Amino acid sequence: MTGLGAENSVQTTRGERMRGPQDYGGMPAGPVDPVKHEHVPTHWEKTVDAMMMLLFDQRRRLARVDESRRMQEALGEDYHKYPYYERWLQAISWLMLEKGVYTQEELEAKKAEVKARLESGNES
Repeated sequence: MTGLGAENSVQTTRGERMRGPQDYGGMPAGPVDPVKHEHVPTHWEKTVDAMMMLLFDQRRRLARVDESRRMQEALGEDYHKYPYYERWLQAISWLMLEKGVYTQEELEAKKAEVKARLESGNES
């Protein structure tokens, strides 16, 4: 599975422990801007949110919040490079691969299909 491996370990090459994103609670991180966040979710962000709600739905039980958190934490040092919804999307992708919902080959084929559709200007 791409991204889940030694490169995302919690140890440095010298064997020292690195902090993962789950370890920052209570740590000083600088000032917090109390101004209300005015982000308006884009269409794709709303789609990712809808997918998460379906996956976590109690009747379907395809995924649990702790599984999503584990996959997001597996980003390791890249965790803070990705915006919020991109982390969610990567977590969904890895989790569904892990659960056998689809294969890496099926995922790559679908990504190529979507990329070709977007490049052709046909976004539907």
